Order: sequence, then structure tokens, then C-alpha cells
Amino acid sequence: MVTKLIPIPSDDNKIYRQILGVLNFITRLTDQEIDVLAEIIKLNHEYSALPEDKRARFILSTDMRKDMRNVLDIEEKQFNSLISRLKKKSFMGGMVLNKVGILHSELLFKPDAEGFKIEIILKKGAVSIIKTKVESPKQDIPTEIVIDNIKTFTDIPAGRPEGFTEDDDFNFELSAPKE
Repeated sequence: MVTKLIPIPSDDNKIYRQILGVLNFITRLTDQEIDVLAEIIKLNHEYSALPEDKRARFILSTDMRKDMRNVLDIEEKQFNSLISRLKKKSFMGGMVLNKVGILHSELLFKPDAEGFKIEIILKKGAVSIIKTKVESPKQDIPTEIVIDNIKTFTDIPAGRPEGFTEDDDFNFELSAPKE
């Protein structure tokens, strides 16, 4: 397999937008949705000391929405529409933002001092899924994806990404750079 590393310069102000831009082949967000979601992810990390549900309510409070609109230079009506659309978008089997504004767990990526590393493997051939019965949700949940007898993922969230088929020939992994 041919490997190509592409270092991309970044900083704290644009890294979340850049990560979402790279993942946009999965998320299929508009530029404004990416801007708003990047700001929400950034604020989610800034206020991580708050419990998750209170943090979500705080970030989407009237005052914080106003601050985000000012930073992003978006009118109130448009901003509220973008939040509403993000609550309807799915990502890796869950909603980007749930009804109360909590971010999907796979969008809680946090760069370290060096940055953030994304590995995308475009694998030719079919992807097979190993399913495990789970009592609580009463559904089959993929726990591992195996390509040519090589385990590539574990602990996949419940559900499948929108548009997923077993013939899809790509996978990816997000991780912080190793120190």
C-alpha cells in the first residue's frame, strides 16, 4: 500500500475547521455548518470542566450564540437555522448534535500541542463487519471491521453511518499525534 503524508500548517483558531474539512467526505456539511460546528467543538473543549449536559446548554445559550454569531459574522436567523440543521445531520451512526445540543462523541477530537493526526486508509476490496448482540439497545452493533483478515477498528458506536454499505471500500481512524 502506498503511503502519502501531507503535513498541513494550522493554529488554534482554524484547526477544528480544518479537521471537519478533511472529514467532510463523511459529514457532507456546508461551509457555514463547518464553521458553526468547529466553533461549538472549540467551546466544548474550553468549557470541559462543566458536566456534559450543562456544557451543551451553556454553549447553546442565548449569550453564547450571540458570541459565536459575532465571531463567525452570521446573522441570528441564519445561525439558528444552521444549529437546527446540525441537529438533523448524522455522523457515524449518531446525530452531529443531539436534541439538547450534546456533540457526537466522535466529534470530541482535541488536538494536542503538536496538532492532530488523521489517518485515512482507502482500501480496495470489500469491508466485512463482525456483529455482536447487545442486550441493552436490542440491535446488532458492529464491534470490529476486518479487511483481508486484519482488524482495523474496535468499539464502533452503535448504528451505521448514513449511506453505509458493506461494499464501501474506505475506513479511517482519528487520533492525536504521539508524543
